[in-house]
Amino acid sequence: MSKYMSIQEFSDRTGVSKSAIRYYESVNLLRSVTRDSSGYRVYSEEQVEIVKLISSLRLADVPIKDIQAFLNEKKEHTRKKMVDLWVRSIRERMEVLSVGLRYLESDKDNERIYLLEKNPETILWFAAESNVGEFKEPFYNKMEEFKSLGIPTKGCYLKYLSGREKIKAQIGFSVPETFCSVDIWDHVEMEEMPASVCLALHFTDPISSIQNGYQKLMKYASENKWVPTGPILESYRGEGFSNLDLIMPVTEMVTRRVK
Repeated sequence: MSKYMSIQEFSDRTGVSKSAIRYYESVNLLRSVTRDSSGYRVYSEEQVEIVKLISSLRLADVPIKDIQAFLNEKKEHTRKKMVDLWVRSIRERMEVLSVGLRYLESDKDNERIYLLEKNPETILWFAAESNVGEFKEPFYNKMEEFKSLGIPTKGCYLKYLSGREKIKAQIGFSVPETFCSVDIWDHVEMEEMPASVCLALHFTDPISSIQNGYQKLMKYASENKWVPTGPILESYRGEGFSNLDLIMPVTEMVTRRVK
């Protein structure tokens, strides 16, 4: 066998198309060894395994920049960590796709039920007690405290704890990751809420009938065999907390999504 191979010979040798080989060169994953006397690309036997690896990683949907880093990395234990991260990421994406498929195939007669992807959040939880549908005051009071301290909030939540008429609950506020609560409030619970995919129900009925929303979301989850990974939360947005969604996490995502 010749020391060098033309791009056609290299393609035949590796099973990787010429167009793919050219693309790998264009994004700096592969370089031809040299050019022959006619100016054509030529490749070496040592590059056969490299281009097969590149092709395999691309079929696994590993991003170009990650493959570049992997090829340049010399430490085996670092390479192992990179592969482990890709495995976790692919498993998460498969799970998200499975969630999406189940949603499309489900018996969904209420268009207010949808899927929601939530980013990780740092939540501060405070104890609260009020009648059904009358939690606006504790929300407003706590929001005013946040404003007076110059602390930005990104979302408001209510987590039901117990009761029927008089409700014991926690009200939560999404704050910057770097925020430290211990210097400001006592009796506050900080939670690092992971990224997740949630079943969500947009609730537009009178707040006094919020139990009906819980029942509707739980019934849909039960009938379609969804397994919650956390409690149902009331998620409030907009002026006067006018937009309300009930959200039920059904899949947690630990690694970053691959773009």
